[in-house]
Amino acid sequence: MSVRKRITVIAALAVAAISLSACSTGASDSAESKDGTRTVTIVTSNDAPFSYVDESSGELTGIDGEMLNAMADELGWKIKVVTTDFATMPQTVLSKKADFIADGMYVTDERKKTLSFSDTWYSQGEGMLVPSDSKLKSRDDAKGKNIGVMTGTTHLEIAQSLTDEAHIKMYDSQANMLQAVANKQVDAAFTDQAVVAWSLTQNPNDKVKLVTPYEPYFPGTIAAAFRQDDDSQKMLKQLNGALADLKATPEYLKILKKYGLGEDNVAE
Repeated sequence: MSVRKRITVIAALAVAAISLSACSTGASDSAESKDGTRTVTIVTSNDAPFSYVDESSGELTGIDGEMLNAMADELGWKIKVVTTDFATMPQTVLSKKADFIADGMYVTDERKKTLSFSDTWYSQGEGMLVPSDSKLKSRDDAKGKNIGVMTGTTHLEIAQSLTDEAHIKMYDSQANMLQAVANKQVDAAFTDQAVVAWSLTQNPNDKVKLVTPYEPYFPGTIAAAFRQDDDSQKMLKQLNGALADLKATPEYLKILKKYGLGEDNVAE
């Protein structure tokens, strides 16, 4: 399980990504053109709701994708997309097949050994899902209750901190876990906040809700990840300037809310 603790419940839009990035599989070709624009190559795992290619429009979208598009517009950048598995994104940047990662990448001390991170785009941890009429308002309120988590995720650690094994229910799919919460087979479930929030915006369910405000057990900050060479540092500095400008506009929070996030996720 990656540090990102992501649960893949929405299929990657691979076909669309291939069409967008077919000419982007070689070395990164970040360079300024005669008209002053610059083409930069970013790498994603093409995973909703973070950074993926929209099947109908062929455009980069998602939380990170839309934020990057806004920053690129300010900077005069044109964006190329390379897609790969999440675990291999750092190597794609280090091997110069892309300029940076823009795809729900958690900032960690281990990753800082080889990559340089931009300022924080937004924060994102796990979410606490409960029946819509639940009185539970925090993780502590779930102590001793029936808890649902996805098999193979680090959210099991949260459940184990709250209750005994007999009261922990494991699910092989997020759809089944959401249904268990709706049917009150569990009192609460823990899963990736952004993924479940996006799922509920796409498929509203008035029988469940995310607890908000909520202090994550596994907090994480999301940022773009670059190489540590001088040219990459110049690009990182430019991106940070555009990010600061984006955060000062209503568009920033609008993007978060579009994908089911909100004030809790705003970067400082």
